[in-house]
Amino acid sequence: MPVTNSSTHQQPRYLDAVDVPVLFRAGPGGRTRQQWRRTDHAEWPGTGFPATDGWYLPTTTWREILKAAVSVGRDFTPWLDKPEYAVREIAARISPLGAYLDLHPAPVLHTHGAGRRLTANIVLEKSEASAFGAFSYRLGMTFAEWACRSLMGLGETWDVESGWPQDITDPAQGKKAKGQKNPRPDLWGTHTAEDRYWLVEAKGGTLTPDRLDHGWEQVQGGCSVLHPYGVDHRAVLCGANIRRGVNAKNDVFVIIRHEHHPGTPPAGPGTGPETPDSPDGDGQPTDPDPGTPDSPNDGPQSPEDVLDADTSGSSLLAVARSQMLPYLALRSLRQSAPSRLRLVPVARNRAERRRTTGRLTLMEDDHATRERRDGLRRTATREDTTVREAGLESFLTGRIPGTEITLGMSGRLYSACHELFRADREIAERTPGLRAEDRAARTALDEDDLDQQSRMVRREYRERQEEARPRLQRQLRTAYLRDRELPWSHRMATPPEFTLDPAALEATTPETYLAIRPADLPRQ
Repeated sequence: MPVTNSSTHQQPRYLDAVDVPVLFRAGPGGRTRQQWRRTDHAEWPGTGFPATDGWYLPTTTWREILKAAVSVGRDFTPWLDKPEYAVREIAARISPLGAYLDLHPAPVLHTHGAGRRLTANIVLEKSEASAFGAFSYRLGMTFAEWACRSLMGLGETWDVESGWPQDITDPAQGKKAKGQKNPRPDLWGTHTAEDRYWLVEAKGGTLTPDRLDHGWEQVQGGCSVLHPYGVDHRAVLCGANIRRGVNAKNDVFVIIRHEHHPGTPPAGPGTGPETPDSPDGDGQPTDPDPGTPDSPNDGPQSPEDVLDADTSGSSLLAVARSQMLPYLALRSLRQSAPSRLRLVPVARNRAERRRTTGRLTLMEDDHATRERRDGLRRTATREDTTVREAGLESFLTGRIPGTEITLGMSGRLYSACHELFRADREIAERTPGLRAEDRAARTALDEDDLDQQSRMVRREYRERQEEARPRLQRQLRTAYLRDRELPWSHRMATPPEFTLDPAALEATTPETYLAIRPADLPRQ
């Protein structure tokens, strides 16, 4: 139950903590008016679906929101030959959030509430309509990823435009969509605990009833692609609402609409897709009755949590694909700005780094890492050997130009991403028309024909990726196990320096790292 008569200026437990009002509904309907400012919002029930529709007030962190901005699915093939553009893509995702959002005080409704919310700042208020539209897209994609993954336990998300789940063919792919005849959602993913696909449409900005209805039509258009296959799936619309005005009632709030579409027997033999992969690779749910967790720590496991038990390599391949954007950014920094790279020690035992907010373990709660770093400070030398002896592992991290966010990953995930990078580049070279250089040579085509041809080429590329899947899974698994103890001096001629004091707000997942400086938080 909400805590009544709480101070509006309670010191948040985490320096970057924020409250985000969420309206949860099964299916479409209703207007929101200004109910997100009410003081009776319920507390979000861990990682999963609430028991009832209504208003909720989950507390998250700016780190979790930035993690969502970086992670939300997109086809990374444009950067296979130009990894330096991955750095620019990350900046394009994060910079608008920092430029246009501030914080303002709000009532503390729950025991661990932050007492502050995200709001528009004066820069957004004075922006042009086109600039507001571009920001709205990025806001919508970020909060759709945050809501589906951090609040509801969805796995990695993938861009629908670059391909659908394995063995599912969209009849509109490769065809022109004049007048929006083929509405489609933005993303799809696999919810391991539910053992079903999710289709997700993201909306951002000023969410009128007409915009929400259009978003619902888009996600339902995606359902029409899955229905002939008899696939059990969930349709989800996530909208992040904000107006341009600067005032005390202009919070960012999220609307979640969802609808379950039970599967039916396929139309004929051999026409159905494979069951979503589980970490064991047997097509079965990892938890047939996950229930409703009481806290984020008890939520369904992410693919990163089970990589050691993933003998088939299916989860490892999914994780490596989802982390290719940070990998390419680190690869680019190695070549262009090595001074931005550092090795950061993190506790080796992943079980000691239990999630404390959404998908992340915040360093404030990672006692094992902090205590072992203190012990490491007393050693004369700092290299991989002494770091491992202290029960720590060296994560390669890089400060991304234009954002001041620091991203990183473990050595074994870096090795897996490197193998995937090499394999996908080889497939791209055998797929004429995929690379940016090939696209530039087709300037004689008009824009519609160029887009149509690009969709067909991406589909061919994806089909070749699926053909290579068994081999890729074995290669990545081999690299992941082989290089888990490999020092960074064997990967790089000149390894980056170690740092024990990043002077930042740090967070980790089992295999990835994120940090921001307190000075770069939204202003209050």
